Amino acid sequence: MMEVFKFLKSQSLLWKENKITDAHMAVQFFVIKHWFKYPHKKILNYIHEQKFCEALYELKFKKVKQKALSSLTHWLEGKWNFVLIDYIPSPYEVLNWQAAGVRPVTCILQEKLSPILNRDDSLEFFLHDLEHGHMFFYHEEKKNMQLEFFNQVKLSLESHLWSPYLEDKNFKEKFFYLISDMNTHKEHYRHYLKAILPSNDFPKFEFLFESK
Repeated sequence: MMEVFKFLKSQSLLWKENKITDAHMAVQFFVIKHWFKYPHKKILNYIHEQKFCEALYELKFKKVKQKALSSLTHWLEGKWNFVLIDYIPSPYEVLNWQAAGVRPVTCILQEKLSPILNRDDSLEFFLHDLEHGHMFFYHEEKKNMQLEFFNQVKLSLESHLWSPYLEDKNFKEKFFYLISDMNTHKEHYRHYLKAILPSNDFPKFEFLFESK
């Protein structure tokens, strides 16, 4: 296991030098980390032969949702626009990426799997990001709705419109969830925002849901 982790670290260094693409690094991370968590001889054989892309298409991966696998294959095939990062981004960073039509995916190596925020480990954190990516990209109309909404929110943050609300810790936490951890239909955004804002204040934010 130590040798495999050393290999993953060496690949990560090549990735940081732009000698490996984000998508290929993500697939290597996924296959190796899955083997760490759910050891299986068949997966290890693919790792030893460095057939990571083949493994993605040919093997079944325990406790991995199809949404995550779909995101990885679409990413590898250049169909969906992800960016691989090695840190946990701020909610505002996620918002900016989403407004640009990109979903970030966090890849933290972790020699020993341990909790990251509310996820069991770096593999689960990575898979959660991929699942969000699926919800962002899989339906063209819904993707465009999200793009419009996130761009409107991004522009609105350039004013002081949100300032009094963001002073409240509870609201801020819920707002951060809205802009970074919620990929859904525009009407769901409307209902969510309406629920967390004072009822008399919601009309000020109706412009967020206007189609351009």
